[in-house]
Amino acid sequence: MLSILVILSLVIFFVTLLFKLGPAYMGFWTIKSVMDNVAEQSTPISGGAREIANQIGKRLDINNVDQVSAKDFKIRRTGENLYEVTLDYEQRQHVFFNIDTVLTFAYQVEVKGQ
Repeated sequence: MLSILVILSLVIFFVTLLFKLGPAYMGFWTIKSVMDNVAEQSTPISGGAREIANQIGKRLDINNVDQVSAKDFKIRRTGENLYEVTLDYEQRQHVFFNIDTVLTFAYQVEVKGQ
């Protein structure tokens, strides 16, 4: 009987973690998809870093992403027509009682510019 209670407690604990931390990971996957879509555009982006940030911001709005904004992206020119777009952020998530988690996310893509 005690072993069933322990197993049930562990299952409840991990399901709680899944429900609390899952949305943060889903948000990151959406952000990653936005960055990949901007990087994989067939036509180079004219307008430099500002236009890249505008396109990322529009796509974040369309996908209803509220973890980050376009200002959180670091855009750096790396070559003649290349820009490095980097995102590095932390997200704190309350789990239960006085226990919180800190999730760190980082991703980087190269975007063709004009």
